[in-house]
Amino acid sequence: MPKPPAMTAAQLAALLRPEAIALSLQARQKIPALREIAALLAANAAIPNLETFVQEILAREREGNTALGHAIAMPHARTDQCRAIVIAVGRSANGIDYQATDGRPVNLVFLIGTPKPQVTEYLRVVGSLARILSRDDIRRQLLSVPDATQFIAAIAGMKE
Repeated sequence: MPKPPAMTAAQLAALLRPEAIALSLQARQKIPALREIAALLAANAAIPNLETFVQEILAREREGNTALGHAIAMPHARTDQCRAIVIAVGRSANGIDYQATDGRPVNLVFLIGTPKPQVTEYLRVVGSLARILSRDDIRRQLLSVPDATQFIAAIAGMKE
């Protein structure tokens, strides 16, 4: 299967909503943090059953830890619990014990859900976001912006 084309920073930013971004997570452990971040999607019509969605994210996490290193985690699932691509973001100044392979706490979590049939879109979102988050300058900016609107703008405005 050929690699799907990357999404632009602007396309990724268009998937983000200020109400689905929490810049001061309270949870310090992985599962409570994932639940806190998923709760940001409670009012999203694209997720008919939030608890089932959370259970699928947790099941996917049990298959393999989604910490990417560099204090970033990207829990994700293709699921029937999503009617559209959704992304919720959590930031923790103190860090989350995510059981990352590098042993470091995670400060940024991008929780991604995509409808099961959208395989290509799923791969594009996950791959493109991982590529963007591999950049030190972007991670530093995302860790320091004061609000969700500026968080989205930082991703939208990054130079490719």
